[in-house]
Amino acid sequence: MIEMLNNIMPVIVKTLERVHDSSWKMDYNVHDSYELIFVKKGNIEFWVEDEKIELRAGDLLIIKPHTRHKFEVVGNFKAEFIVMGFYLKPESKSKIEALKEIYGFLESLENISSPFYFIHIRKRSNVFFCLESILQEAKENKKGLLLYIKSIELFIYITREMNNLEIKKGFDYSKIAKFIKDYIDQNYMEDIKIGDIAKKLFMSESSISRLFKSQFGILPKEYLLSKRIEKAKEYLSVSNLKISEIAIMCGFSSLQRFNDIFKKYTGCSPTHYRKLTFGNSKE
Repeated sequence: MIEMLNNIMPVIVKTLERVHDSSWKMDYNVHDSYELIFVKKGNIEFWVEDEKIELRAGDLLIIKPHTRHKFEVVGNFKAEFIVMGFYLKPESKSKIEALKEIYGFLESLENISSPFYFIHIRKRSNVFFCLESILQEAKENKKGLLLYIKSIELFIYITREMNNLEIKKGFDYSKIAKFIKDYIDQNYMEDIKIGDIAKKLFMSESSISRLFKSQFGILPKEYLLSKRIEKAKEYLSVSNLKISEIAIMCGFSSLQRFNDIFKKYTGCSPTHYRKLTFGNSKE
């Protein structure tokens, strides 16, 4: 039994919990092992190579070995996170296809060009509780058998989470771009952020921005603003609504921001635009 487990168990390099505030930063470093980071509380800006990923409570990030990375805590509150380093022994790595129920998430990670993968974990999910259990076991008995068994359990749960995602290898990414466009079209009036859309798709903001631009020739952030401005122009031309009301209806956080963005896109203020177009519509 023990020999069989030895053939499939990962090698745990480290399992630790960290609590830091915004005064703490980590410079770029590289590891020979996979690294798993789970954010329990707070916000972290994580850089993988030259790509920034904004992580918050519930986000789980897995980085490939030999990947440059650094991170820092942002905001006014402390961040709590779990870091776990691990690798597979050659005998386990050679059987990864047969062990895909355990290591399927690593197989998926290796099949994508990105050096990382991240997903959002529900607070009361099996992954969340398993991480807490591993952390406790690591504190009490660093080299105990139970730590490795719990790690296998964690990897099974992560694999199941990833298998439940819609985005798989070979997925038609034009559908993702269309999803983003449709989402913006239907929710432009809400306080939506491109980073939040990215997390719905389990991708980084920079990845969906590149994907969207390749499909539509414009960044999603620019498309969102242009959509809001077009709707605002429509309201200004055909309604007597107050400009402050139009700003809110089009998803702007303040009248000043609305005025600034509107002038940037149209070359004139909302008030001036209304005088020009509302008068013409009555003729």
